[in-house]
Amino acid sequence: MLINTVLLFLSHSLVIFMVLALLISIKSKFHLPVSALYIGALTGVFMMLILWFYIDIISQLNVGTGGEWLYVCVNLIVYLLILLFINTADEIEIMQNRSKKYFYAAAILALIIMVQGTNFLIYFVGYWSQVNVVNTLFVGVVLGTGICISISILLCFFCLFLNEQFYARSAELIFILFACGLINKTTGLLLQIDFLPSTRMILDLNFIVRENSELGHFLKALFGYDASPTILQIGVYVTALLIALFCSQLPREPWRLFRFKEVIS
Repeated sequence: MLINTVLLFLSHSLVIFMVLALLISIKSKFHLPVSALYIGALTGVFMMLILWFYIDIISQLNVGTGGEWLYVCVNLIVYLLILLFINTADEIEIMQNRSKKYFYAAAILALIIMVQGTNFLIYFVGYWSQVNVVNTLFVGVVLGTGICISISILLCFFCLFLNEQFYARSAELIFILFACGLINKTTGLLLQIDFLPSTRMILDLNFIVRENSELGHFLKALFGYDASPTILQIGVYVTALLIALFCSQLPREPWRLFRFKEVIS
């Protein structure tokens, strides 16, 4: 029970903390006020409670695939919002663009909290009513929260380090890879409900990083890692990545991609 709770945190709630870390790492560069994160978090919690209340009804829609279609739509919207958010990075002098970035950041965080938080809330409420599991569940939540916070802090400082020492838009590039990871998860959901045709698995990466391992959970949360992707998944992921890089004009000044900080003695 304890291990399941911690793993569930890593599978779902970790995504929320990673998005928050990425937004914080580029907050100063984008002139993004902290209030955008607060509003996004509060809105996300409110939307999460509403979705949790109606999730049973939504899941029964479209011959029992309503839940999957909801997650597909949200993932696509978040992908587009991330592209729009990054694309306004260089126009920070215009107040209209500041308000746009404010809205994009709050909407991204709110939608991620709504979807990922609902999954954990269903699990949490379902086990809370059982006897002799309350203490274990509480300890698991505390441990899972601590792990997620620690990982998000490390990710934030890692992005800041990359921005300063290597490439000034490293955090934005990681954010784009996160967005493409959502597209990969979306493709997986569409394959599960047989909306997309099944294709053969092109490779198996479990011998390098197991998808159910700790590192696998981290890579899946951040980049949408799939240890056994199909040809269709790889094609959709590469297409989404190329579109994102083109729209966001990355990498700009590619010769500075590995620009090390000069050390003056």
